[in-house]
Amino acid sequence: MRNALTMRMIAAALLVASTATAALAQSPPPGPGAPLGGMQEAMGGRADGELWLMIRAANLTPEQQAKVRGILSTHRAATRPLIEQLRQAQQELGAKLLAPGPLQPADLQPQLGRISQLRDQLAQDGAQAALEVRAVLTPEQLARAALTKERMTQLREEMRQLMLPPRP
Repeated sequence: MRNALTMRMIAAALLVASTATAALAQSPPPGPGAPLGGMQEAMGGRADGELWLMIRAANLTPEQQAKVRGILSTHRAATRPLIEQLRQAQQELGAKLLAPGPLQPADLQPQLGRISQLRDQLAQDGAQAALEVRAVLTPEQLARAALTKERMTQLREEMRQLMLPPRP
């Protein structure tokens, strides 16, 4: 039983180490006719899905775009060190998992705790950025973003249904 727990813990840690850095680097493409110009670059190449959707769906005015760029630039500067620390912590976890010798779940706890703490900080900053961007939007723009989010949720569900195996 203890060996199974250890294996699950190591598998979870490997999953964390291997996927989180790649997920941070991914971002949706700007798409044709995007009203945001270099907005994605202002976000540091990463875009949180909800925030990106809110910005894209809102059809910002040039003045709003400038405000949002400033908000995102400030947050990018604040999160850049956190992202680097997270990458480093994940690399250290991966190295620990692949090092020779015995390894117990308790050996991973400090690294997993640090990774969790950094992710929490990034999530808090992302929420703050979203609130600041939201404050720039008009009620109509916010409603348009909400409708777009709802439609995206419907499309994801349709795609999930299409991918399910056929029932006999």
